[in-house]
Amino acid sequence: MPFEKGHKLAKGRPKGSENELTKQMKTVKETLIAVFNKRQENPKTSLEAFADEFPREFHALVGKVIPTEVNAQITSDGIANLIISPASTRKDEQQSDTNQ
Repeated sequence: MPFEKGHKLAKGRPKGSENELTKQMKTVKETLIAVFNKRQENPKTSLEAFADEFPREFHALVGKVIPTEVNAQITSDGIANLIISPASTRKDEQQSDTNQ
């Protein structure tokens, strides 16, 4: 049966609603953040303790989390386009460019 314009029977997902995978990923992210914040209360398991014990790994982690490249187009009205790229994303893009 072809699609009929104005057909009201199947409305689909409401505009702005999230799919189930997105909802689950947000729940996982919130759980990880809660666990991380709870671990910060203990001086033996805090991020500062990790940095003291494993400085090389800590700096590698910081390099992946903190943006290393900022590209912006600024107009007289303000910022028109702003792109912030972490180190890992930039490296992945460069590798895919060389493989093509």
